[in-house]
Amino acid sequence: MDVNANAPGLAFAKEHGIPIFTNLEALMQNEMDIVLELTGHDEVLDNIRNIKDEKTHIIDSKAAKLALLLSEHQQTLNEKLKNYISHIETLMKHVGDNISEIYRTVEAINDISRKIINSVSDSLDSIKKTDQIIKLINDITARINILGVNASIESARAGEYGRGFSVVAQEIGKLTSSSKDATANITSIIETMKKHIENISEITGELDVICQQQTQVAVSLEEDNQKMKQIFIH
Repeated sequence: MDVNANAPGLAFAKEHGIPIFTNLEALMQNEMDIVLELTGHDEVLDNIRNIKDEKTHIIDSKAAKLALLLSEHQQTLNEKLKNYISHIETLMKHVGDNISEIYRTVEAINDISRKIINSVSDSLDSIKKTDQIIKLINDITARINILGVNASIESARAGEYGRGFSVVAQEIGKLTSSSKDATANITSIIETMKKHIENISEITGELDVICQQQTQVAVSLEEDNQKMKQIFIH
């Protein structure tokens, strides 16, 4: 209510569909539980007391201003709380996105680890087969060496007629010596490869442990994130 029909407060009330009055008599004709007296003038307060209904309670300007301040303060707190909640929800969304990214990364690492493990397993199988081949070569070399020794013996027995056997025995000796050197080198290379593959296998195992730890962290974060969501929902 305002005696000035052009008062800003009345204009605001009109815009928001709030009933307006320019005199106390018209205002007090409505049943009201509470009347806020905001002018601070004793004359206005007395007039309200004289014409109000017995059921109507008056809140003077000091109490009304205090209530207004409390209301404004509460509104400010509500706005801040709303902003905080919005900020936390944004952070929670980022956390959720990061958790999803962790899951994708861990899954990709696990996939690579599985491929490495399969490759290492295949390599070990190939090395085992190579070992078998080398053992076979060594066995053949030993047999050839025996033939060379026998050829040398026969050459010595035959004397002049055994020169051909002597040449054959020498060539067999060279062949077995070369075969031994070659198989020794191959064996050394294979042993080195075994060590490298074992190192890769150990690293892959450590990588798998790290992936499991990351997965556990992601699960824990997801659980905390869900708990936070439940708090804000309720």
